[in-house]
Amino acid sequence: MAVAARPLSVFMLVLFFLVGGSGTSGANEPGVKADSITFGQSSCFSGPCRRAGLQVSAGILAAFHERNLQGGVNGRRLELVSRDHEYQAAKAAADAMKFAADNNVFAIIGGVGSPTARRMAPILRLANIPFVGPVSGADFLRDRTRFPNVVNLRSSYREEMRRLVSYMFNKLGARRFGVIYQDDAFGRSVLNGYHDALKALDLPILAKASYSWHAHSVHSSVFLLEKADLDVVMLATTTTNAVDAINMARTLGETYVVGLLSIVNTDQLRRLLDHSFDPAVVARITPDVRNEGVALVRRFRSALARYKRARPEAAARAAGPYSLEGYIIGRFVIAVLERMSNEPTREEFLASALATEPMGIDDWVISFAGGSNEGSDYVRLIGYSKGSSERVIAE
Repeated sequence: MAVAARPLSVFMLVLFFLVGGSGTSGANEPGVKADSITFGQSSCFSGPCRRAGLQVSAGILAAFHERNLQGGVNGRRLELVSRDHEYQAAKAAADAMKFAADNNVFAIIGGVGSPTARRMAPILRLANIPFVGPVSGADFLRDRTRFPNVVNLRSSYREEMRRLVSYMFNKLGARRFGVIYQDDAFGRSVLNGYHDALKALDLPILAKASYSWHAHSVHSSVFLLEKADLDVVMLATTTTNAVDAINMARTLGETYVVGLLSIVNTDQLRRLLDHSFDPAVVARITPDVRNEGVALVRRFRSALARYKRARPEAAARAAGPYSLEGYIIGRFVIAVLERMSNEPTREEFLASALATEPMGIDDWVISFAGGSNEGSDYVRLIGYSKGSSERVIAE
C-alpha cells in the first residue's frame, strides 16, 4: 500500500504547486537565477537505451559548455540536471512529477523514448513546463492542441515510414511488407505511420508481430513472419532487439530487406551482429556526423571535443547521431533564449520557440508551420547491400 501511495503524494505536490506556486515571472521564474538558467532532463542512462541517453546528454552539455565559455546567455550560465528513468515509463512519470513539485527547472529537454514521453508529457503540460526536443517521433507528441508545451525538433516516425516505404516500393520494387514492432507507445506509433504509408500505395501489411522489450520475445516475432514470403520487414525496435531479430532472420535464411528507424544505432548494431546486416535501409533525421562539409557538423565536433577535454569522464561518449541530436537541442535552446528578454519566462520561451520565423543553427534550419510543433521533416536514407559499404540513397 505504501508503494502505491507514493505516486499519488507526489501528484498532490504537483497540484499544490499549480494552485499555490504559479504566477512567477522574470528573475523569479523557475530555474532562472541572476547568474544561471537550469534545465531538467529525464532520460535513460541505464537500461536498453543507455547509449542513446548518454550521447544525447553529452551533445546538450557540449552546446552548453561551448556557450558558457562565452559567458552564457545574457550573463547566465546554462546548467542541466539529469535523472535516469532507465526507459521505464513509471520512473519517467515520477521524474516529471518531481521536477514539477520542486519547481526549480526552467524547461525539460532531451529525454529519450516514446513510452516515457507519453507518461511525462501530460504531467509537464499540467505544470506548464516546456518539454523541448524529446527524442521520439511519436504522433501524440505532435498534437499541439493536446500538448501546447511540447517542442519537437526531429522528424516524425510517420515521415520516416513514408520515406522508407516510398523508396522500397519505387526503387526496390517491394510489394510484400511486414513489420515487427515493440508493443508500446513507440512501436504503435510506428505501426500507425507504416499502415498509412502502405495504404497510400493501396498495399496492406501482410504480416505483423509484436513483442515486449523487457520480455526478450522478439525471436518469436521473427518465427511468426517466416511463412509470409515478405520483401520487407520493418523493425520498430530498439537497437538490441534489432540485433536479435536480424540474427534470427538471417539464421533462418531470410533475405528480405530490413527497414530500420533513426532510433537504431547502426554502428552498435553492426558490431553486435553475428550475421550479415544487409540488405537493409535505415532512416536518419540528422546529417552524417562524419560530413565536415556541413557547418553544423564541424561546429558540433569541435564543441564535443572541447567538452570532452573539460570533462574526461565523458570521453567514451563518442560523436554519433544521438550526440549530434543533443547538440541541436542545446543550440536551439540557446537560440530561443537569445530571442527573448533579459528576464525570461516559460510562456515567452514557448512563444519564441514555436514562432514561425525559421531559426538557423549554422546551416541547419528549424522551422515551425503555423499551428505546428514539429520543427523538422528532414529524413535521409542509408542503404546497405551485399559487398558494399553504407551509402546515402535518398536525402
